[in-house]
Amino acid sequence: RAPHALHPTIEPHAPLLCEIWDEYLSRSLGGCRYHVAHPGGRNYTTFPVNAYEAETRRLSRFEPFGFTPGTFVPPPATPNPDFPRTLDLRHR
Repeated sequence: RAPHALHPTIEPHAPLLCEIWDEYLSRSLGGCRYHVAHPGGRNYTTFPVNAYEAETRRLSRFEPFGFTPGTFVPPPATPNPDFPRTLDLRHR
């Protein structure tokens, strides 16, 4: 669990799946899976000693897969009527 969250009563939804969809071709161009912490559960107790270690930590949180293969049509977006300009990533 991430140490800080935007809302104290909502659990973080991790990992986050990101996908770039081409509307013209009706297919995914690619995507990734992003973990809010180390995917293996490692807990770092110190700051990175240099930029190389910091980059390695960042890269270990991304996985270059997790997107939808083939053609598909995503479900239509249903905005919250109370907050129409807020993007809620908890719902698909």
